[in-house]
Amino acid sequence: MKHKSSVFIFALAALFFSCTKSTEGVGKYTYRFANGSPSTWNPTDWKTGAEGFIISRTVSGLYDFALNESHDGYETVCELAEDFPEDVTELYAGNKTYGVPASAKKGWAWRVKLIHNAKWDDGTPITAETFDYSIRQFLNPQMKNYRASNWYEGTGALANAKAYYDGEVTDWNKVGFEMQDDYTITFILTKEISSFLACYTLGGTNLIKEDLYEANKKQTGDIIKSSYCTSLETSASFGPYKIVSYQPDKMIRLEKNENWYGWTDGRHEGQYQTTGYEIQFITDYNTILNLFLQGKLDETGISVTDLHRFGNSDFRQTSPESYTYRISFNSDKKTLKDEESPGINHSIMSYVDFRHGVALALDRQKFVNLTSPASDPGYGLLNHAYISNPETGETYRSTKEAEDVLLELYGTEKISDITGYDIVEARKYIQKAYDLALKNNDIKSGDKVQIDFHTYNTSDGNMRIISFFQDAVNDASTGTSLEGKIIVKQITDENYLSTMQQGKVDVAVSAWGGSTMDPYSTLWCYTAPEAIQEYGFDATKEMVTINIDGKNISASLYDWYVKLCEGEYTNAPYKTRNTILARCEKAILEKYCTIPVRYQTSTSLISHRIKEASDTYVNSLVGFGGERFRKFLMDDAEWDAYCKRNKNQLSY
Repeated sequence: MKHKSSVFIFALAALFFSCTKSTEGVGKYTYRFANGSPSTWNPTDWKTGAEGFIISRTVSGLYDFALNESHDGYETVCELAEDFPEDVTELYAGNKTYGVPASAKKGWAWRVKLIHNAKWDDGTPITAETFDYSIRQFLNPQMKNYRASNWYEGTGALANAKAYYDGEVTDWNKVGFEMQDDYTITFILTKEISSFLACYTLGGTNLIKEDLYEANKKQTGDIIKSSYCTSLETSASFGPYKIVSYQPDKMIRLEKNENWYGWTDGRHEGQYQTTGYEIQFITDYNTILNLFLQGKLDETGISVTDLHRFGNSDFRQTSPESYTYRISFNSDKKTLKDEESPGINHSIMSYVDFRHGVALALDRQKFVNLTSPASDPGYGLLNHAYISNPETGETYRSTKEAEDVLLELYGTEKISDITGYDIVEARKYIQKAYDLALKNNDIKSGDKVQIDFHTYNTSDGNMRIISFFQDAVNDASTGTSLEGKIIVKQITDENYLSTMQQGKVDVAVSAWGGSTMDPYSTLWCYTAPEAIQEYGFDATKEMVTINIDGKNISASLYDWYVKLCEGEYTNAPYKTRNTILARCEKAILEKYCTIPVRYQTSTSLISHRIKEASDTYVNSLVGFGGERFRKFLMDDAEWDAYCKRNKNQLSY
């Protein structure tokens, strides 16, 4: 009897263990992938794409863009906003505090009613006060937050926000943000904008949880900074997902935020099947690919060397992106001189003819083939993802104004003839730069030129770029006084984007993107002192003359940005705005401090269990449908069993 009882208990225990094991992962749909390691996901200070990804999953905006029913476009949807913004310009026309013109009829002030059921992940209600505190912290003059420009620059700039940020206005009540009641707010802007842009620019408002942000503030010199959103304990969510674990330099996990209004508001039925994210901090391509093929990741990029292997896969996705990759030069003679030692020259890079020569030696198509075959060669600052007219869908790059400047810059009659590559001319410019530098005693006969090329790491992709660049300058110097004397030195620098702005980098590859529905605002990236990554290029001093309506007008590049996005041309006809942007684009490119080489298109594989809402890429706003409409064909338990049956060696 004892023996039988023991057997029964053992069998019951085995059954219980079996049931427990088999239910692990049942009903869970965890999207697993690899990404770079974030240093923060603080909405006021984030910088990298890896940081932005975490933020985007833990927040909800006032408005968002979702795939339409026919899956061939997008629609604007309300999130934290109860309804679309109401234009209340006439209530503020002539308001001297905010500087709204007395003649203003529309587009200067937008009132938004908030939903009443939004909460932080700990249940704390989100009200108008939350918005007031958050925007005030973004603009806090004592903090100098990196993302403060979201509110004082560009399309959605608030009245007096820049003056408040600069400490010139110490009264918050003079900034263009008001609370009418606990759930009604109004944005008063520095200019007139359309209803679409109101949703597009104001809709992505990021919020800050006051108690955590304040508790993690610390004085450092003259600046106060907050370590908010740098760990699990200092983080808060008001979006679909929340952080549940974080291991620095290893992994972060997100799971459903039970207090997100979207699970119960009836407006998100059938959406957000994903129950969580598991993000491993890995950047090595081969490691990521191997984990993907074992079924341990749900997506992977495809390298140049593996494109032939996976290029025809049914699970391959190609996504045009807004980013233009470019080679950025330090053109400041002083900081370049400081790097020099006997026989080693750097300062020739301060000569525009040298940089022009290098530009002409860059075979863009070869660069694309070596680094990202799915991408396109890049010739302008903005690529084909940017829409100049949201109503018609016309891209900026296809407008006559934008095409004309590229034809002028590259000296061709047709856009299709542009290559940017002319090795004969490249050598003439290299020799011209050398002769002038020799005459100016900025280089000595026999000196070698060392170009310190900073990269994040020594991955195969980065080393291919270094090799490509070395080959290009070798070719450009052949037959010149610098033949065989230009040395490209790779330097590993995980913070090269920051050190570029300090004048400590000779050359690096960088990229700008985003705001695809507002191409004019991207001029900020190339003209604002706080944004420019090419040390030595001062857009506040570079003058440009543009003919507008038969009249030549001269202003600095930065002032043209202000005129275009904050001043008299904010609501000018599209043709006028395109003319300004295009002429500024040409003026920047003619300095050859930044040389576009590639328009980014990413190509990746998704796992067997993932089904996107659209089989084709729709646009930059909704992609293939995104996480809102992504479906899983297997839950975590079924997927793990499927991978096990296939011995964790999946075929794509």
